[in-house]
Amino acid sequence: MKSGSCPKCSSANVHSVTQTAVEVAIAITWSRTASVEYLVCTGCGYVELYVKDKSMLPSIAEKYPKIG
Repeated sequence: MKSGSCPKCSSANVHSVTQTAVEVAIAITWSRTASVEYLVCTGCGYVELYVKDKSMLPSIAEKYPKIG
């Protein structure tokens, strides 16, 4: 969706939502979190989430188990 096209319906109506009434974040420590950005397709309603600050990715990889 970061390319501006929805992978589900191919709509070009993709919007970035960075601030919401309820912030979603990934906890790293009690005082450190990784904020997320929502990409929303207003054509079909599909939503993807991305970590805003890529420098937080190694900390997430260290704290949380890998699947598979």
